[in-house]
Amino acid sequence: MNINEKFYFNPKEKLTVQVSNSALRSYAEQFEICSKLEGDFPIILDTNILLGYYGMSQQEKKKLIEFLDKFKDRIVLTKQVEEEFLRNRLTVIKKDFFGPLNKISDDYTKMRNDIEGSLRAFRESKKKILSQDYPDLFAKLQGIEEEVKAVVNNDEFVIQIKSRVEETTTDHKNIALIDDLLDKVSKFKITEELNTDEVEFLEKKFLEHLNDYKNEKEISRWKLAIPGCGETKEDATGDYLIYHEALKYMLENKTSVIFLTNDVTKGDWLQIDRNPHNHYIEHTYRLTENILYIIHAERTLPKISFENIHQITTPIVTNIDIPISLESTIISLDTEKGFGFIYTKDENLFFSYTDYDGNFRELEKNNVVTYDISTNFNGEPKAINVKKIIYDFDSSKIELYKSTISHINKYRGIGFISHQPENLYFHQAFLDENVDFEKFEIGTSVDYLIGTNDEGEKIARKVRITEELDTTTNIVHLADSAKNKADSIK
Repeated sequence: MNINEKFYFNPKEKLTVQVSNSALRSYAEQFEICSKLEGDFPIILDTNILLGYYGMSQQEKKKLIEFLDKFKDRIVLTKQVEEEFLRNRLTVIKKDFFGPLNKISDDYTKMRNDIEGSLRAFRESKKKILSQDYPDLFAKLQGIEEEVKAVVNNDEFVIQIKSRVEETTTDHKNIALIDDLLDKVSKFKITEELNTDEVEFLEKKFLEHLNDYKNEKEISRWKLAIPGCGETKEDATGDYLIYHEALKYMLENKTSVIFLTNDVTKGDWLQIDRNPHNHYIEHTYRLTENILYIIHAERTLPKISFENIHQITTPIVTNIDIPISLESTIISLDTEKGFGFIYTKDENLFFSYTDYDGNFRELEKNNVVTYDISTNFNGEPKAINVKKIIYDFDSSKIELYKSTISHINKYRGIGFISHQPENLYFHQAFLDENVDFEKFEIGTSVDYLIGTNDEGEKIARKVRITEELDTTTNIVHLADSAKNKADSIK
């Protein structure tokens, strides 16, 4: 059977109740067995499983090789996966292995210079004030600067870095020629290559369905997802070809297949909860009467970490130094479907899990986030580069303010705090844990942290009633003073 109009994955093709029920029930009945790689179903590997090897730690590399060796008789590569692996292998070795290793000492030197430059710039910018009005502090600052320089200018540490990196790169200098992974891959079964007519047909259909996907409303776009729809590169047909190679293999061999991938961020193979799109299961069954078990590799192989240890990661913003981008709160969220909305005065902004920097499933309604504004495929505004911010009274990086409530509207759940030059808005959603909004009255003493809203205006982002302990202590102190004064008069 060739790939053609009658045999290809069309997400818009109508399904019957019988097909849907049989597909989903069969999937559910066998999923646990397949997720443990039990049974004898063939295992097809995504390209990212293989290329990810070069960024893994040495210990995890060994584990992956052991896995490939153990299941070598069941592992199958599609022709497209083979081509992608060979085409990108040397580039990935340079980028994910040698490149980051060789940059460690250079990056450390740059960090050291940045620290020295920052200290010097601070000293020079404050020199006149400190040296003339606070000479003792200026002298102390100079001492601190010298101490920091002595610590970071540790040449022995730099030598150790270079020595250890050189050992690793020397041991693997011939990896382009002698590669354990390449050796294992060379022994796997490879599916039959699609012919020219099949490839041209699929490339045409991919563009048609990708256009449908992009033109669909973002909230329901997932229903039209196809492999490759989450790619940003110009030629994104690779995953679509891999899927159809697997489809053809399943039909010709009359077998279900386990497809292992590490791809979850793009949302085209797997949803954010790492489960497949139901319509993939249904349409695969409609075409082959078998099941394609698309499974995230870390779910099946929990003892292997596929983390790229050489890749630079950006942490979630947990404290505020300088405001970045725009700031607002999440007004609604669906962690299962992987999207949410950020409040703005004009129009709430849509964002998906691919726009969020961090673990999307840890987000909650009313979380404060920073974001940039972009547009979707239809030119509609959306939020991108979304990052969570935590306002914490215990943080040393956020200034704590104290004042009193100047206005309160308990019906609307909002209030204002007296703060020069103008009152600061706050919402009951911004209260600290276990703080009862009903206790707020005009004149109530409060502690608060300042952030901004979606228009850049200052607002109170975290509010609590000033600790009653302080008030009680003051009352006791005043009472004792009054008693002592009365006794002295007597």
